[in-house]
Amino acid sequence: MGHDAGPSIVRKLALVSTVALILASFALAQGQSPTPPPSRSEAPTSSPARSEAPAPVAVVADASAPALVTAVVSRAREEVARRVSYDASWFAISYPNGDPNPSVGVCTDVVVRSYRAAGIDFQKLVHEDVVRNLAAYDPWVKVIDSNIDHRRVGPLMTYLNRHAKKLPNEDNGTYVAGDIVVISFNACPRCSPQHIGVVSDKTGPRSVPMMIHNMGPVPTEDDTLDAWTRIGHYRVL
Repeated sequence: MGHDAGPSIVRKLALVSTVALILASFALAQGQSPTPPPSRSEAPTSSPARSEAPAPVAVVADASAPALVTAVVSRAREEVARRVSYDASWFAISYPNGDPNPSVGVCTDVVVRSYRAAGIDFQKLVHEDVVRNLAAYDPWVKVIDSNIDHRRVGPLMTYLNRHAKKLPNEDNGTYVAGDIVVISFNACPRCSPQHIGVVSDKTGPRSVPMMIHNMGPVPTEDDTLDAWTRIGHYRVL
């Protein structure tokens, strides 16, 4: 989608349907009663936290950043090619570098899997930062759980706010390949972190960078960078 023309009516309807599914999953993750009724769950609230004393955490740009950006975008594009199925279920995964079955995932998994190609493990970074600074992650994290915290948009955005380079949200000209964008499907002041994606190295028909993301039923690389309310724009590399 987005390489040759704007979305068709069918594609728009599919996006609307998928947004409803993601909003349901998001509401479940926050312990709310979603509208429309939820069809997925994310995590139990009783999962154990890891209590090890972590080393200091930070995201630092590297001299080899151009090659790393290429690796990130290529890995994000793999999610599209493999047609990963959207599944917001909670999964028990290993730590660090844990991952659900590669055949399934959500929007955050596109980011997490992509950045591991550059040697950055957001599971470990988010978990260590949550353990050291739990209050900073309120209201997104109530019970620390390294299986899921980095796979929720709220905690991942909190980590990026604390450790990544923050850039303007609304200026399409400031987005470059490998950047991370956080999206709300509601306009502010009702906005909240509900979706996340990786900026592509390709542009769409409007000469705006495309976005690689998974909002269901499978990941896409499309011309939707400015389709919704952007509430976070980050550069890690």
